[in-house]
Amino acid sequence: MAEAMLVFQIIVLLGSMNAFVKAVGLVNSSCSQSCGNVSIPFPFGIEPDCYISDSYKINCNHSFSPPKPTFSTLTEMEVLDISLDGTLRVNYPRFLSCSNGTKTKPFDSLAARSLVFSQSRNRFIAIGCDNFASLNDAEDVVICGCMSVCDNKAINSSNGCNGINCCQTTIPSGLQDFSLSLKPIDPNHPTSSCKYAFIVEQKWFETNLTNAFEIVNMSHAPVVLEWFVDPTLSSLVTGNNLSYKYDDNSTYLCANRSSSVSYLNSTLTCSCKPGFEGNPYFPDPQVPERCTGKLPLSLASSVVY
Repeated sequence: MAEAMLVFQIIVLLGSMNAFVKAVGLVNSSCSQSCGNVSIPFPFGIEPDCYISDSYKINCNHSFSPPKPTFSTLTEMEVLDISLDGTLRVNYPRFLSCSNGTKTKPFDSLAARSLVFSQSRNRFIAIGCDNFASLNDAEDVVICGCMSVCDNKAINSSNGCNGINCCQTTIPSGLQDFSLSLKPIDPNHPTSSCKYAFIVEQKWFETNLTNAFEIVNMSHAPVVLEWFVDPTLSSLVTGNNLSYKYDDNSTYLCANRSSSVSYLNSTLTCSCKPGFEGNPYFPDPQVPERCTGKLPLSLASSVVY
C-alpha cells in the first residue's frame, strides 16, 4: 500500500514538473514584446510558443502603420492596450439600424477567449428617436436595455445622454454572449431616422466627447474587457504553487478567485508583492521580468491591496 502511494505521488510530481517545464519554455527571447505601440505581455503573445493557449493569441497586422494588434478569432476587434491588472481595452463595433422595424445582430462570443465585459467600467449607450435598445441572451430574453424619446432640438445641444434621443444603462455582470436589438418604442408610429447602440468605456464616453451624439460618426468605440486565466491552465503559470497570501520568500501571489463567469467557479489571478514590479504571470520565477524589481520604499508604502 505504501509503495503504491509513493508511485502515485511520484506520478503527480512528474506531471506538475512537466507542465511547469513546458510553461517555462513558452516565454523566450524570440517572443515579440509589442505590436506597434501596444505592449503584449505574457500570458498573451504573437508568435507560436509565446502565449499560454490559443485564447491568448494576438495577431499583429503589419498592413497598418504602425501595426495594429487584434485577437486571432474575434472579428473587428483591435486591441488598444493590455494591463496586468486583468483588464484590456479594445475597439468594439457599433450597431446601426436605419429600418422602421426591429433589427437584431448577434455579436462574437468572448467565452472562448477567456474574456468578459467589465461591468464597472462600461455602459450600454443607445442613440436615436423613438428607440428601444436591448442586449438579449441566447434565448432572446432582454438582459438590459434603455429607451430614448424624440426631441429634435436636443440633437444639436450639449445635453447629456439622459433619455432624450440618447439613453444609457449598466451592463450585467459576467457578460460574454449576447445579441443586440433595436426597435421602435411605438411600432404604429415608427420614425425614419437611424438608430445606434454601443457598449462603450464609460470614462472615455464622458471625457472624450463634447456631445454624446458625436459617437454616431464612429464605427467603433473603446470598451474595457476583463481577462483571466482558466484554472485548468494554472500549472502553466504557477507550477501548481498556489497561495492565498504573500510570504517572505515570494515576490508574487497567484490564487484562484471567485468568478463572475457562469461556467467557471473560479479564475486564476496573479499580482506582484507590494514593493515589487514586473509580470507576475511569467512561469519562471527566476526571470528578471517576474516581480523582481523593487520599487522605492516611499512608493511601495503607498501601494494599497
